[in-house]
Amino acid sequence: MNFKERTGQELRSGRSYESQNGCPPQRHATSSTSNKLLCLWSRRVGCSGILAIPNTSFIFFVAIACMPATAMAELEVVVSPRVTVVERKGITGGGQPVVVGNRVLNFYANHPDDFGGSAGMASAISTDRGLSWTKGRDNWPMSGMIAMWPERLKNGNLFAFGIHWLPDPAKRREAKLPVVPADAYQIAISKDQGQSWKLETATIECPAEIGGIARPLPHIIEDENGLLLMPAYTWSKRGNKVVLLQSEDGGRAWKVRSVITTAIAMLQAGGNVRTPWLEASVSPTKDGEMLAIVRTGSTVKSNLVSVRSTDNGKTWQQPQVLSFAGKLPTLHLLPNGVLTLTTALSRNHCRVYLSADGTGRSWSRAFVVSSLTGGNVGAVVTGEDKLLITSPANRRIDAWHLRVGTEPTRSNNLTPPTNLNFKKGTLTWTASTGAVAYRVTPVLIKPGDLWPTTQIQPYAAIQTIDNSTSLHLSRQLLLGSVYAFDVAAVDATGRVSPATRSQEFQLP
Repeated sequence: MNFKERTGQELRSGRSYESQNGCPPQRHATSSTSNKLLCLWSRRVGCSGILAIPNTSFIFFVAIACMPATAMAELEVVVSPRVTVVERKGITGGGQPVVVGNRVLNFYANHPDDFGGSAGMASAISTDRGLSWTKGRDNWPMSGMIAMWPERLKNGNLFAFGIHWLPDPAKRREAKLPVVPADAYQIAISKDQGQSWKLETATIECPAEIGGIARPLPHIIEDENGLLLMPAYTWSKRGNKVVLLQSEDGGRAWKVRSVITTAIAMLQAGGNVRTPWLEASVSPTKDGEMLAIVRTGSTVKSNLVSVRSTDNGKTWQQPQVLSFAGKLPTLHLLPNGVLTLTTALSRNHCRVYLSADGTGRSWSRAFVVSSLTGGNVGAVVTGEDKLLITSPANRRIDAWHLRVGTEPTRSNNLTPPTNLNFKKGTLTWTASTGAVAYRVTPVLIKPGDLWPTTQIQPYAAIQTIDNSTSLHLSRQLLLGSVYAFDVAAVDATGRVSPATRSQEFQLP
């Protein structure tokens, strides 16, 4: 069975994700209020609606209508309020999360340099599927890694790939390829949901004519026969390339399956390649092909590039330049058939783009999740139509739950909120009669002087978890910038009132 047949079968059956109606399966279920709250983000009630949790005062509204598989023209992204994963010095990137039952593990680089000048990983753990976090162990399950990320395999095991050595970027144009140490790469496998791990050495074989492996990249794809596929980029005097690696022995030995694209090919296609860090993400598409998205630079002038394969990654078509830029792009095909692309720039927002038909041939507008962000953002699928995103900002990592679906029904009978005010980073408003939640959408009017290259792009709506009439926003908006806010009320049937636009506020 090829990727096309397998992808269609999994989307029809939902077998590739351990979920029932988007919630944790019963064998992982707990009685915690937080787990029930999160479950409501994923569970459909009729077409849209509200679920009350027995014996608690908490209510969490599912603000998304039923999404027919064949009619998904007006998609939106709704995000939960920001949650802090960890605060500490030395963080490089948002980390890479993985879901294990009701737990989420996030492994992140706890050192300042991202290419071999320093090393060390750290972890954060959530026992309520990402609603709250505690500090995990450092240098676990591998020590001294420059980078590491986890994957959940089809058999339920956790697989982590660790990078202990990277080549010197200053020598990337030298004719002689660097000697790769025997301990350059490691893998770790856990058969008990991350409680214990077995560590092994991994190797990567790369032909000299392609170059030397500069960096393997998340995420890893597993096919029905256990073949693992992983993107990487290479350096050589003859030019930099993006490759797809494959492993037939569970990730211990890797070799080059194909060259996805080259810096020269992207330049010839009109790409503005201005970096040797050709970060790429690869994903199957809904129509059974494979798609790669490649970084070309570090500014808004270097748009991402798209490359497609119709034979399971053995050969690739010519690259095509997309209309937006970003670092460390991440593709995820949701079980509902929507293909998501997450990317960020430190001066141009953490953003999500949607391909409604799951093919990646066309993309939606941007949905800004946060504007105070670094470029290296993590993302993991958490349900039928959900992602968890982890984003770095100012010595901390923040997390958001994202929900992808059709826009809700509007109600002219529901009174919009009034008396909107923004003070000391918190937006407040007067309650609407009958509201069980609120949707707050920041509107960037004018970036401050600190952000001369930041583009004005639309934000995703932030949905409150109850009918509270305030929301703290300063840790995700641009300092010194002018914003307005659209606030709408949500009723018990899932309908949304007309939005009230606030006056304009200048952030300090």
